[in-house]
Amino acid sequence: MAPNDPLPETVTPGGKEEDAALAVRASQGDPAAFGQLYDRHVSAVYRYVYYRVRDDAEAEDLTSDVFMKALRAIPRYEPRQAFLAWLYRIARNAVIDHVRRGARQVSFEDALLHPEVHNAIDPDLEVLAGSDKATLRTALGQLTPLQQEVIVLRFLEGYSTDEIARLIGKREGTVRGIQFRALGALRQLIPSREALG
Repeated sequence: MAPNDPLPETVTPGGKEEDAALAVRASQGDPAAFGQLYDRHVSAVYRYVYYRVRDDAEAEDLTSDVFMKALRAIPRYEPRQAFLAWLYRIARNAVIDHVRRGARQVSFEDALLHPEVHNAIDPDLEVLAGSDKATLRTALGQLTPLQQEVIVLRFLEGYSTDEIARLIGKREGTVRGIQFRALGALRQLIPSREALG
């Protein structure tokens, strides 16, 4: 699996309710239900992990670990929370554990230099697209880890601020503020093309 592979939809009409129903069935021992959850979300989890570790083999191993942990923890899943948010928390913790074990975590700026970023359509991301590698690396290094995570989820993964808030356990207004400050910092740190002539 590569991050540029075509991706299935991870959220479909009625998807959250269907995820919750599948998770309940999986917690009652239905392997087919967990298999459907895996099929629906494996690409999104892989992308999230890949952009943190930037190594295909490590990302595949960690994605596998995430789903094994989810399978063991599914009896404790609460259907009132979004399944994908619950799964992302497991993925986030798996990446943190991976880094603590001394594994190499790729810098956020290297992740943003991935070719897929330049296909993003959000105009807020234009501040990044026209930058040379050294300027971008310097500017992104000035962001806090939380700002970097919000930028990854918002612009690389395409999540809404409401979804990001649920994924990282913050209020939506807080996420908007983090994103606003991160983009503001990047605009100040990265000279515009017009200013460069």
